[in-house]
Amino acid sequence: MTWSRSSTELEAQYRTAAVGPVPRGCWAGEFLDWVDSDGARRPSVRVLDTLLFRSVRFGLDFDRQVWWFIGPNLRAGRFDLTPGPSRWRETDTLRLTYTTSRLPGPLRNYLYDEVKPLDDRRCLGLGGVDRETGEGDHFFFSLDRMPL
Repeated sequence: MTWSRSSTELEAQYRTAAVGPVPRGCWAGEFLDWVDSDGARRPSVRVLDTLLFRSVRFGLDFDRQVWWFIGPNLRAGRFDLTPGPSRWRETDTLRLTYTTSRLPGPLRNYLYDEVKPLDDRRCLGLGGVDRETGEGDHFFFSLDRMPL
């Protein structure tokens, strides 16, 4: 699915959409748009997030609870998934934390993302780091269920 929404529309959808059931299976990601925040406008953030999420294919395997890059077999980071209030928006979401990952310690504690399942084939996510609103929230991304 191709998303053709502005950052303002993505914000509204993220805030108002009900959280669907916890996704199962493997999902392919797509960078959608930058969040309008100081943190997202930092040149270092733009470079790093562009390299990892605009230039390279990425996704999540919810069954194995891992992020992947290039293809589902190239796992990059294990996550724990918990439903609850968003760190960055007035809404409920699924929160991804990486403290149990084998990533280096500073990365494990620094990374944080959110995913809002919209239905059984689409999710809307917020990517970023473990910082307050305006610093940690960097970009919107979509996830589309991959065929079995």
